[in-house]
Amino acid sequence: MHLSVIIVNYNVKAFLQQSLESLQRALRGLEAEIIVVDNHSVDGSVAMLRDKFPDIRLIANHENLGFAKANNQALELAKGRYLWLLNPDTLVQEDTAQNLIQVMEDHPDTGLLGCKILNDDGSLQLACRRSFPTPWVAFTKLTGLARLFPKSRLFGRYNLTYLDPAEDAVVEAISGSCMFARREALEQVGPLDETFFMYGEDLDWCYRFRAADWQVRYTARTSIIHYKGESAKHSSWGSLANFYKAMDIFARKHFRSSLNLPLHWILRAGIVARYLVSALGSLGKNVSSRLLDVLGLGLLTLLAIYIKFGTLEVLGAYQLVLPIYLLIWYTALASFGLYRTFRYSISRALLAVSLGFLINVTLTYFFKEYAFSRMVMLMSYAGALVWVPAWRILAAKRRRENYAVATEKVLIIGDQGPATDLYSRLVTDVDLGYDPVGIVAEKGQAWNDKAVVGEIPDLLDLVRIHEVHQVIFASDQLSIKRVFAMIPDLNHMGIKIKLVPGNLAFIIGKSSVENLQDVQFIDMDYRFFYPLNRFLKRLVDIFLSTFLLLLVRPVTALIASIRGVELRTVILNGRSLNRYDSQGSWSSLRENLPLLPQVLLGRMSLVGAPLTLENRPEKVPAGLTSLEDLRQTRPLSEDERLALLNYYLHNQSVLLDLEILIKTMMGR
Repeated sequence: MHLSVIIVNYNVKAFLQQSLESLQRALRGLEAEIIVVDNHSVDGSVAMLRDKFPDIRLIANHENLGFAKANNQALELAKGRYLWLLNPDTLVQEDTAQNLIQVMEDHPDTGLLGCKILNDDGSLQLACRRSFPTPWVAFTKLTGLARLFPKSRLFGRYNLTYLDPAEDAVVEAISGSCMFARREALEQVGPLDETFFMYGEDLDWCYRFRAADWQVRYTARTSIIHYKGESAKHSSWGSLANFYKAMDIFARKHFRSSLNLPLHWILRAGIVARYLVSALGSLGKNVSSRLLDVLGLGLLTLLAIYIKFGTLEVLGAYQLVLPIYLLIWYTALASFGLYRTFRYSISRALLAVSLGFLINVTLTYFFKEYAFSRMVMLMSYAGALVWVPAWRILAAKRRRENYAVATEKVLIIGDQGPATDLYSRLVTDVDLGYDPVGIVAEKGQAWNDKAVVGEIPDLLDLVRIHEVHQVIFASDQLSIKRVFAMIPDLNHMGIKIKLVPGNLAFIIGKSSVENLQDVQFIDMDYRFFYPLNRFLKRLVDIFLSTFLLLLVRPVTALIASIRGVELRTVILNGRSLNRYDSQGSWSSLRENLPLLPQVLLGRMSLVGAPLTLENRPEKVPAGLTSLEDLRQTRPLSEDERLALLNYYLHNQSVLLDLEILIKTMMGR
């Protein structure tokens, strides 16, 4: 047999499925076998393998034996002349296997081969070619010299950044995510060292191959994508702890001579230092939004004090008051999830600020001698209502992240069946967080679907025109090589790239897997019909519709008169009512403002079922706006419209209503 491919899997079912599908394309025409060792996954990986890949040889362990030992299990059974150790979270091109075999044939003194490895954004994964951590190499990495002078042969040895990644080279080490070994060399060097549980076994293997006078080579003839670190996420050990242990084992094994004894301690100190830097970096990411809120609220309160008293000298008598007020506001913001799931939710920001204000104002009644005046609190509250949501709106737009309802615009590239199916799913499943713009078809393809917005050769222009945030590839016919070719340009434009395996079960992107499987049960729990929810919804309808009727409606009427916007008749519950006909230039909420009296009378709601939905449930009122108004990328089918209404009825809350209203007014 020419080639044996060995994959060790641990709880990365979706990535494994995608990898195997790409691998099967790459092995066409070759006498090859695939051996998958599953290290006791609990995510359904084994069942998926038996169902979808019955021809693959499976070893299902009853415990997690570690990466090295699991690979050795497969190496004992493998029959190929070449042995390809491949991570499950990789994506290979159609010509990858052929190219790796050809490099081995061209260089008979090469025992271990690695190829160019890319991150999912098309950038080079530096670990695909590297040096051993000698004292000098470890020092340059630890001190940052390797990063400051990447092109220097003296300082850039850690990841060989001074070498051209487009050229082949003999190196000291390659990445364990893709190691292509010659059987003759393997029989001389021996299997992986099982002392290493995770990490380090690849570095040790490379060291032993070189010690046995076999070359370790890097080739740029082909490339793969590696979604780095997916298996480590599910490890019962922390990935950093694994890395520390592996480096400690490697140093003790290979560098504990009298000459190199300090290296063991240098590596240990370096790994601990890197851990501290990483921990601080992670803390910095999490603390930024908190700092923006607390510092902003603090400055606003100080400004209010200065406006009220004309000086800040009064702060001396109230040293504890400002910190307590800020702590209460911070607690309110945190309790609404604004530092976790709902970081960019406008409605939650407004409600949290209001709750903090109410608590702080209440305290002024009970502790008058210690509290600021209520005027100070009112002015700071007015400023907070602007500041806290405003920076979130700007940040979400800049970072292309959604609020509570999806605003992440996406293009789908694919064939008629898979692309149309995926498009419909993304439109109706709001929880996935996508706002599908349309489908991009192969050049020359044509099918009768209004969702098709263009062809693949025009992809970059379509991305610009539609202001797209993500591109999802969902095509069995589009080669992985062509996908790889598009990645650099899309990455340069800041576009996220995701792929869908052939059965439309998952969307796979950088460090994320979104399940698209159909729900196998019917959820009859509709929050819309909860008595408390209906009561709160009615209160909000009365309050906001009164506000809109008194302040917004007259302005809209004046604008409509100036622009010559006409009224058109709609039938609601047997009544003929008027709304504006702006020819689509206005949002549905602005067009429906003449219907505000119907909201006050309880015949409609601010947010409800679409006015034009024929099969609207009798007990669900029509709304001035609806969730559907945020999904109008192309005319929706009746089933899709009902699916969106079903989602709204399941998840209705005051927060969701406010989010829909705000986004409709913003034209999102």
